[in-house]
Amino acid sequence: MVKRMFLILLIFFSFTTAKGQVIPEKKKRNYISDSIRFIPSQPWKAAGELVGLNMGVWSFDRFVMNEDFARINSHSIKRNLKTLPVWDTDKFSTNLFAHPYHGSLYFNSARSNGLSFWQSIPYTVGGSLMWEFFMEVEPPSINDLFATSFGGIELGEITYRISDLFLDDRTIGLERVGREILSGLISPMRGINRLIAGDSWRYRPYKGRAFSKVPVDFTVRLGSRYLSEEENLENKSLGMQIMFQLDYGDLYENKTFSPYEWFYLNFDIDLLSSQPLISQVNAIGMILGKSVWAKENKDLTAGIFQHFDYYDSQLKIGEEKEKAAPYRISEAAAVGGGLIYQQKSSIQNPVDIYASSFLNTILLGASTSDYFRVDERDYNMGSGYSFKNSIGLTYKQRWNFLINLENYQIFTWKGYDPDTDWSTVDPNTLNVQGDKGNARLTVFSVNLMYSSSKKWNILLSSRQFFRRTHYKYYDDIEHSTMDIRLSFGIEI
Repeated sequence: MVKRMFLILLIFFSFTTAKGQVIPEKKKRNYISDSIRFIPSQPWKAAGELVGLNMGVWSFDRFVMNEDFARINSHSIKRNLKTLPVWDTDKFSTNLFAHPYHGSLYFNSARSNGLSFWQSIPYTVGGSLMWEFFMEVEPPSINDLFATSFGGIELGEITYRISDLFLDDRTIGLERVGREILSGLISPMRGINRLIAGDSWRYRPYKGRAFSKVPVDFTVRLGSRYLSEEENLENKSLGMQIMFQLDYGDLYENKTFSPYEWFYLNFDIDLLSSQPLISQVNAIGMILGKSVWAKENKDLTAGIFQHFDYYDSQLKIGEEKEKAAPYRISEAAAVGGGLIYQQKSSIQNPVDIYASSFLNTILLGASTSDYFRVDERDYNMGSGYSFKNSIGLTYKQRWNFLINLENYQIFTWKGYDPDTDWSTVDPNTLNVQGDKGNARLTVFSVNLMYSSSKKWNILLSSRQFFRRTHYKYYDDIEHSTMDIRLSFGIEI
């Protein structure tokens, strides 16, 4: 399974977008406008592609990688159908990132065949159920069903809309090839469908996109990152970081919002350090929203939002430089209410103001564990809540100042007997969330950015990660980590 998920991750690296903090926007947005191209609804074709996707991945695992978990037969299927789902022992990145991305492929098999956002949801759930019960000899996984379904919906709609930005059926030659490849990497199922239908090379006198008049802002940043424990500065990491940020939609332009007409996606990649390659992913998508108060250049929007957050870290600690994760947190399946306030600058007042507040229910989350070590699991899973608050100011569209506070609380309800002899435990049948207790991660950040009129910017960011984990059977742990980032960015 690990190798399979790694293969899927390689696809995602090709197109990933976004950075870890929201910077209030200050310039005129880039508008991509065109008449909408109608895509006929083909539900049976979407279902066939979903089955074909699972069969294709399984065939690769079974006959190329020769994975034990892919050696399915009638007996394994019957056993899984009679078995209640369990909590599995795959590693953090597999369960909380790769599975949601896999779910996005299911979602896009429906979306790219003309089905709506809501109509595509059953396909994501169905694809996950098929894989868990029929395509592995291991028992079906509770956490995989949640992460693949909920995370797949959010990443699926986001990648579908991003892929739409690159399509232009008026182009030919190398430009057309480049656009089709990039769009296909972002949304592979959409790329496959365009190849099958012949749309990848068909010329039209219009762009042929599914969405029209979409304001977007995309920023790429490259810089250095210093991360260390606050209690012991010798436990540190210094490396390079690539940061991406995509803001989609405009709260001023619309008064009511359909699913994902507004979202942002942030993504951080760490290089040349001990940090995980993917250290942070943040996504917020508005499912339903409405402007509840507007006056001149001010606007307050309320809505229901879907959240996907993923923080991972790693430091080499002690004289033997053993690897440890000072903080980890995930909300792979989370939804809640939120308010977003914006005030645009004017001749009389050269300051833009941005503020937001979100309160979420976490159906599936995860946090690092100081004690639990079984198979590839070194983290606890559970459910809980989170809240996020931020306020930002922009002066004369040049100087940006943002304060951001996030708090995640994950409760692990189903623990294990502390006297368990782990040498006698089969990881495939272990059915616990981890160490019984709860974990809280608070992320506080301060950002200062200067933006040039020529679309480049310099960002200085300071963050603190404070973790407190309460264990029922073990000593509680408090841990504080800080990082400083300096980066150069270009707005595209």
